[in-house]
Amino acid sequence: MPIVINNIETRIGQNLWEALYHLRHSRDEQALWADAICINQHDLVEKARVVPQMSLIYRRAAEVIIWLGPHQAPKEVDLKKMARWAFAAPNIDRTYHEDWWHEAVPWLFDLMHANYWKRTWVIQEIGEAVRLSVHFGKQSLSWDAFSSVVLNYRKCFPRALWTDRISEFEDLRKSRREGEIYALTDLISTFRDTFCKVSHDKIYAFLGMAADDSPNFIPAGYNKSLAEVYSDVMQFLSGSTIDVAVKEVELVHMSALARRLLARETGTTVDIDEKPRSVLRHAEPYTYYVKNHDSTELEAKTAYHKVWHEWEYKRHQQKTTYWLPTGTEHLDLWTNFDPAPWQSATLKAKGIILGQIESFGPTVEMFLTSNRVSKAWKTTIIQGFPEKPVQKNMIALYERLLDIVGQEAAAKSIDSTTAFRSKSGSNTTQAADSARLFIGSNGFLGIASPGVHVGDHVVHFWKSSASAVVRKDGDSSKHGEYSVVGRCSIVKEGYSHDWDTPQDKTKFLSGDESSIYSHMDINTLTFLTLNSLDLKSETPEATRIPRVHKL
Repeated sequence: MPIVINNIETRIGQNLWEALYHLRHSRDEQALWADAICINQHDLVEKARVVPQMSLIYRRAAEVIIWLGPHQAPKEVDLKKMARWAFAAPNIDRTYHEDWWHEAVPWLFDLMHANYWKRTWVIQEIGEAVRLSVHFGKQSLSWDAFSSVVLNYRKCFPRALWTDRISEFEDLRKSRREGEIYALTDLISTFRDTFCKVSHDKIYAFLGMAADDSPNFIPAGYNKSLAEVYSDVMQFLSGSTIDVAVKEVELVHMSALARRLLARETGTTVDIDEKPRSVLRHAEPYTYYVKNHDSTELEAKTAYHKVWHEWEYKRHQQKTTYWLPTGTEHLDLWTNFDPAPWQSATLKAKGIILGQIESFGPTVEMFLTSNRVSKAWKTTIIQGFPEKPVQKNMIALYERLLDIVGQEAAAKSIDSTTAFRSKSGSNTTQAADSARLFIGSNGFLGIASPGVHVGDHVVHFWKSSASAVVRKDGDSSKHGEYSVVGRCSIVKEGYSHDWDTPQDKTKFLSGDESSIYSHMDINTLTFLTLNSLDLKSETPEATRIPRVHKL
């Protein structure tokens, strides 16, 4: 759509054009800032220069405007009364039977489904704004009023999952007012499913809000490869002075997550939304009187009080964007074994030592293709654990291991384990033919990369399905510091269709004897975590609500 700036015609998107059209005053001039106009989107150098200042721009703005499109409120809805109703913690059962609410619900549905809420950059807009308002057509509500309306909408429709994102924004604003700070890892993880046009912005959009102080500052650059952005992030986290102990625990998981987010791809589909609208049960008649213009007599008239029965859901099509399932990660995109000096710095990750490799079994290939070989290893396990309770548990782990390695979904992580190699000081391992199965001390089974030895230690990391095989640094005088020499995946307890992935962060933050530090460079860390994390597709069906809701 065309607009004129300084007597020069410029074309902008329809959404921005509609926002400017509805926000302008008929007589008074006003100053508005829109990044699509005020930043040269074709100048990568200018974009990189302005990105670190975005947080300051939103924080110092007189008002930040959320534009949700030309969705004018129904004439039955008085916005001032609705705001007072929302702040008053209304009786929801009573609201069900009020005419204005039944007119408001479909309209609020449209506002809450606006694409605005899915964008990555709006997190900084909402989080940093001092004064924030929500605009739709020529009308508006303050952010506090709007978020209160959304909260009450959720009370009426408990399974309206799309309200969660707006509630997250309100929680973000509230926590920042209370003085809480956010690390870069918190922001990336919490808002990982938001959308942006340029992959780099999955990181850059949070730099201004992040409280981390690191000597390894992340310089924004839209001409950088994704591998360079990934390296910047990992170097930044390794040097962060905020919650250092937490960063050391999170490092391995964040390595996998950062790559997945940077390389994540979107799809577009036509979604069939189920939009609520009210259905009348019946209308009760009542009589009222009006004065006749030609006389002093009162004329009786009949009207009807609406009694609502239920919600029904009208199906309508809507174009929507969603995340595709993550595919196979490829080494050539992320690794470089002749890194620049700044990429060679040693990273330190904290994990928990599970035990040692006690003995090796067959290769994964032989285990899957030879029934004789797999049965022979099962017999070895039975003979190695003669006590019945322990033996029963080890056989259950064997069956679980057999299920996992036979799945197509596990092929990516098995291939990455086979291909593992490290470059950590003088210790270099080289990939061989195939990953091998092994028995670990303390009762666990797993697969390990070629080049590891009996007696090597197995280390688990928080939220990582990939464990490390480590050896004590030969020249290290410090207690508890190890270098990574291999990769493995293990099964230790319970039953699931995937490798063990520990979730309890408190265990890793403790300083007991099982906690160790593993040292590695960026390439070794990448090999360790390659294909260790899958992000599932967020399909539109995940946000559906019941087709009928009785009142």
